[in-house]
Amino acid sequence: MLSLSFSRSLRVLACCLLLVLGACKPQQPAPAASADAATPAALPAGAGPAKDEAWPAPDKVERDGPDAELVVQVGDLDNFGFGFPDGFDPFTGKSTPVHPFPFQPGAKDARGTDRIMVVSGFKAADGDGYTSGTERPGNLPQALRVAFDLGGIEVTGAALQLFVDDFQAPVWGTRYQARINGVEVPLLATTLNALDQTGPIGKLVTVQLLPEQLSLLREGKLEVAIDDPINDVADGFAFDFARLLVNPKPWRYAGTIHGIAVDKATGEPLAGVLVSASNTRQATTSADGAFVLEGAPAGLAVVSGSHPDYQADTETSDLVAGERIEVRLELEPSAKSGESLGEQLDKQGKVDLYGIYFDTDKATLKDESTAVLEQVLALLEARPQLPLIVGGHTDADGSEAHNLTLSGRRAEAVVAWLVEHGVDASRLRAEGHGESRPVANNETGEGRALNRRVELRDASEAGGAAR
Repeated sequence: MLSLSFSRSLRVLACCLLLVLGACKPQQPAPAASADAATPAALPAGAGPAKDEAWPAPDKVERDGPDAELVVQVGDLDNFGFGFPDGFDPFTGKSTPVHPFPFQPGAKDARGTDRIMVVSGFKAADGDGYTSGTERPGNLPQALRVAFDLGGIEVTGAALQLFVDDFQAPVWGTRYQARINGVEVPLLATTLNALDQTGPIGKLVTVQLLPEQLSLLREGKLEVAIDDPINDVADGFAFDFARLLVNPKPWRYAGTIHGIAVDKATGEPLAGVLVSASNTRQATTSADGAFVLEGAPAGLAVVSGSHPDYQADTETSDLVAGERIEVRLELEPSAKSGESLGEQLDKQGKVDLYGIYFDTDKATLKDESTAVLEQVLALLEARPQLPLIVGGHTDADGSEAHNLTLSGRRAEAVVAWLVEHGVDASRLRAEGHGESRPVANNETGEGRALNRRVELRDASEAGGAAR
């Protein structure tokens, strides 16, 4: 609570200083938009606009330029209407100056850009965030949408660049959900949920899509939907512009990330940790826990370290083009009790479980899984009203159809084990996702190991009780 109040106090002080200088206007409610401007609180998987005309043309298209085979831009590069300082290049990784807030989108600004958006999960009428100066439906999250012409380009890689403002998930307890064309993209959510842009300031973030997600772009449409429809948080966020890079070239504005991964409990270096800067660059830690990510795109570097035996750790740092930064990742051993599983569930909205093993290409639980299954059982016993979704996930080996079926059967096997040990079946729902929601690149053994997992979600937060 102290950190929250202090963080907000810094923002208020900055704005007051601007007021004294005549540069900041007092908070005023933004005008409400028409009902058709609002987006649903939570877009269901596969959801999209009902009409083709709902997909606008891009604000800018560049073919075979210095950055990619195709660049599609939504929104204008204008620092949310305040303008960039003379000589400021948003792609070099530098932050914008603090600007007044809240602000209103211009009449010609693309849908979902240059606007304060407050999460749809907020229910109270007041608060010391943006909610006190905004209205619904006009300031509900609005999807970034654009239709583009691939022009015969085969999509072999893609990256999404977002110029973001005032994301403070760690401060407010926000858990953003992120979908591209109706499909959940965990990596994008992880990136946004790691940002703490106390300010308000703007900065570029870059996320590389995983190979399994490239098919989402092959119809020449892009919809990026961001929201927290669950949590009662009193803050907002904003996008200035978004750029889709199809078949990106080496980053022109890049830096180097050096670091070390350690066991948080012992301080000992950890080998075999998969380290990723939002998938733009990846490396595996050496025996001394060290890693180097060269040629990472400039901007707000979101560096994650993952290992099947540990809870992932994510750190953010400003990476300016041509410079080098140091990052220390501290990974906690995987949860060893029902209580710690509950804490993870409360903090993140989900828990990725490793240590649940099956016979090869089967849904038969191995005896080595018992320890982790008992942790889940302890969680359900400690929280008798908690409904859970048990999701099965695979790597990309094998066919998509086979993996979908296999993951569902494995999730059902976990549910069956819990029911056999006294859990009411009405509290549990099994879902199979196959290879559709990877958290790492399947091109490496470390990545495939992380994708093979069982995921727990609170069913009450996911849109209803288990059934």
